[in-house]
Amino acid sequence: MKIIKLASLLLISVFAMSANASLIRTVISENGAGTNGSWSFGTIFTVGATDLNVTSLGAYDYLGNGFSSESIKVGIFDEVLGTLLVSTNVNSTDTLLGSYRYSSVNFDLLSGQQYRLVAVSGNDNYIQNSGNWTYSSDVTIDGFGYCSNTSITQCDSFSESDYGMANLQYGYASTSVPEPATLLIFGLSLVGLSFSRKNKNT
Repeated sequence: MKIIKLASLLLISVFAMSANASLIRTVISENGAGTNGSWSFGTIFTVGATDLNVTSLGAYDYLGNGFSSESIKVGIFDEVLGTLLVSTNVNSTDTLLGSYRYSSVNFDLLSGQQYRLVAVSGNDNYIQNSGNWTYSSDVTIDGFGYCSNTSITQCDSFSESDYGMANLQYGYASTSVPEPATLLIFGLSLVGLSFSRKNKNT
C-alpha cells in the first residue's frame, strides 16, 4: 500500500511538472500599442543560479486576434558571442496565453550566462509606450535593444524601454530537476512492483 501511495505521488508530480511553465515576463498593463515599421526588439537578461529549459518562444499579439504579418520571428542570442542559438516562427494559429502566442522549442539556458530574447515586429503592433511588467526572479534583466530591421538581429542601439515584443516559457533544466519522463518510469515501476508483491502474497 505504501508503494502505491508513493507511486501515486510521483505520477501526480509528473503531471504537475508538465503543466507548469514560468514566463520571463508578465504583462500588468499595456499603455499603448501601435506600429511604426518593422523593428527588431530585444530583452537582455542573465540566468540566475539554476539552468532553465525554454519550452516555447512567444510573440506579442495585440488584442489577441492574430498577426498582420504571416508570422513573427522570435529567437534567443548569446549576448557575448552574438550567436543566434534558437529561433522559431510564431503564427496566428499558435497557442494564445495572455498577450502572447507561443511556438514550441526545446533549449537550455545556462546559469550565469547572458542572453538576448529578440522578436521582429514586422507589420504588427508593439507596445510603443512603456508597459508595466513583472519579470521572473530566475533571471536578471540587463537592458533592452532595438533597431529598424525586417530580420531577427542583435541590435547595437539600446533603449530604457521594454517594447515587450517577445516572451518565453520555461521550466528548470534536466540537470537541475529530474525529467518528468524519468519520474514517470520510476512511478510505473513502483506500481508494477506493488502488484507483483500482492500476487505473491495471494
